[in-house]
Amino acid sequence: LEEEIRQKWPKANWIFPYDGFNGMFDAYHKGECDVLAIGREDTIMNIDYLKRVCEHDLVYTDVLVHENPIAFPIRPELAAAFSYWMYAAE
Repeated sequence: LEEEIRQKWPKANWIFPYDGFNGMFDAYHKGECDVLAIGREDTIMNIDYLKRVCEHDLVYTDVLVHENPIAFPIRPELAAAFSYWMYAAE
């Protein structure tokens, strides 16, 4: 993941702390970075993380930093119909 993000955003100064979200918040607090790229789904249910978001006046946005494409295994005779419904759902 780190290498893919560095390739996509080569001019950014990326910091990848080894102690997860706590390290990310600590780096932000120390001024080592200006932005945190964290998933809402990963942190929204953790009270300690939410407190740190609030303490630093941070907000969640819908900006996409990275995405992982996935594929669904499907039988060939169902592929066309499945593709249609996936397209229609978008």
